[in-house]
Amino acid sequence: MKLIRKYLLKTLVHFFLLFCTVLNTLGQVRVHASVNKRSISQNDLVTIQFNIDNATEVEQFIPPSFSRCKIVQGPMHVTGSSTINGVESSYVSFVYVLQPLSEGKYSFSGASARVAGNRYSFNSVSVTVNEGDPGYPQGSRLQRLEPESRAETEMYKDYILYEQDDLHDKIRKNLFIKVDVNKSSCYEGEPVVASYKLYTRLHSESKISRRPSFNGFSVYDMVDPTTQPSSVEKLNGKDFNVYLIRKAQLFPLQSGMLELDAAEVENSINFIRAEYAMKDRGEHLPDILRHFEADKLDHEAIANEKVSIRSNPVTVKVKSLPEENKPASFNGAVGKFSIEANIDKKKVAVNDVATLKVIVKGEGNFCIMNAPPVNWPTAIEAYEPSSKEDFLKSVVPLRGYKTFQFTFMPKEEGRLMIPPVEFSYFDVDANRYKTLKTDSIEVNALPAENFAKEMTIAESAGTTDIGENIRVWIIAGSVVLLLLLGYLLYRNISHGDKKNAKPVKPELSAQTVKENTTQAEPAYKPDPLFNARLMLIQQNDRGFYSTLHKALIDFTAKKMELPGGSGKIHIEHEFKARGWDDEFLSQLQLVLQQCEEALYTPGLTETDMQSLYDLADDYLQSFDKA
Repeated sequence: MKLIRKYLLKTLVHFFLLFCTVLNTLGQVRVHASVNKRSISQNDLVTIQFNIDNATEVEQFIPPSFSRCKIVQGPMHVTGSSTINGVESSYVSFVYVLQPLSEGKYSFSGASARVAGNRYSFNSVSVTVNEGDPGYPQGSRLQRLEPESRAETEMYKDYILYEQDDLHDKIRKNLFIKVDVNKSSCYEGEPVVASYKLYTRLHSESKISRRPSFNGFSVYDMVDPTTQPSSVEKLNGKDFNVYLIRKAQLFPLQSGMLELDAAEVENSINFIRAEYAMKDRGEHLPDILRHFEADKLDHEAIANEKVSIRSNPVTVKVKSLPEENKPASFNGAVGKFSIEANIDKKKVAVNDVATLKVIVKGEGNFCIMNAPPVNWPTAIEAYEPSSKEDFLKSVVPLRGYKTFQFTFMPKEEGRLMIPPVEFSYFDVDANRYKTLKTDSIEVNALPAENFAKEMTIAESAGTTDIGENIRVWIIAGSVVLLLLLGYLLYRNISHGDKKNAKPVKPELSAQTVKENTTQAEPAYKPDPLFNARLMLIQQNDRGFYSTLHKALIDFTAKKMELPGGSGKIHIEHEFKARGWDDEFLSQLQLVLQQCEEALYTPGLTETDMQSLYDLADDYLQSFDKA
């Protein structure tokens, strides 16, 4: 009973930690320091900004040391929020305007903030100061910030609507949709990554009214935009808040000039009327801005404008695949692949069914890949194949495997040979076609009565082998038990006096030990992916990939009853030696390979961890049942 309570308590603690982590992640505070310029002249100014996301109130802010710098203005306290599709994000910023006093490299580190009782440390930022421009002597009035100065005006003017402003031009420059593609020219079947982003410097509420559709492409969305945090990007010297609308891999299905569809966003934008913002010569402007961001300004101080914006068209040139040297077995696969084939049983009764699996692994356009043709012998009747695929959509191109399963039936007895299955694909990097072949597969078709007799003999042989194994284990166990009893007897005789001085605990029999061990087995079954799931919730990418990699290795080695410390190569060797289903091995290799590349290869840290976790969880459940 104590053991049950212990494991129930352990389970409750795990769920409590998981619940707390989820709550913390939903409103996770993020801090980030940035500068408006990385390189300046000695007579120039630099603005350093400390952003705290998802925090409406900061208990304490400690700036870095600004040695060898003059603080021209600051700290300026700025709060704000943005709403996209009803999801609101808020931030608090502390802004300093500095003037370096000498040339050299300046590094600002050590800043921290306390939010809701927790301490957060900012990243360090650096600025290189070059020799000053003699045309602007140090300390010039042009370099000081006054309420009317150009630096402060630049910071606040986008929120303020002046009489001389062209309203539509002001919106066009500060609110727009940008479409990025990773290539403007490609082959049929070669993926193009398209990202639609909303850039804004305005106080607005935005709603996506039209998501782009992609005629002429097979489309796979790489991420869910509603789960992606906003970011800050600098364009033309200005900082913009950036929100992802859609990011997808597009596989062209035809050649020609294909246009990517536009996205549309409806916006409700608020400005501060200039006469209200600049009353008393702007003396109360900082307070007005804070109230504006908190939506606490009077109605007459606000000018509202509703606009619908649309992304500019983007065209991709899609080239036809070359006709020269195109193999007869080519059916549209583009990428880099390998192929293998196997059958579920090599002895089949006539008119009974068996299964041929053809597995294509690698990276490329799995989504439009058709089954490779199989040249069946005339004595075999085959049916239309089914397919199953597992791949990572967040990796470019798609990476994983696709299994084609053919059901067939021998119509005549004898040894029937299935010829090698041929598969061809176009390798974009090598700019040529490549052809792969599996090994040929022999099927022994037996008359139904002979097949039943062979199965009976095989089962009997199997039973005999099992009986022999049991006898060997009984003999070995008896020898070990005799040696153990002999050792205990020797120990009692040698240390009899010492034993008499203290009560001797009765020795447990092997049966008693076995019973106690059985009773001590936990009622709680640990989850192999528990720690990896915690890392996923915390968005700790390096911890997630390393933890998931180790969890899969340990789980598989334990299931295969391999010695401790067994690695990936040992597991792969055992899979093949035991003749187990290669589909499990392929799935394991896929997840392990992705973990290793995400840990050690730059540029793969944006891999969708949730997709990889789901693939790993599916592997664990399928392998556990098998």
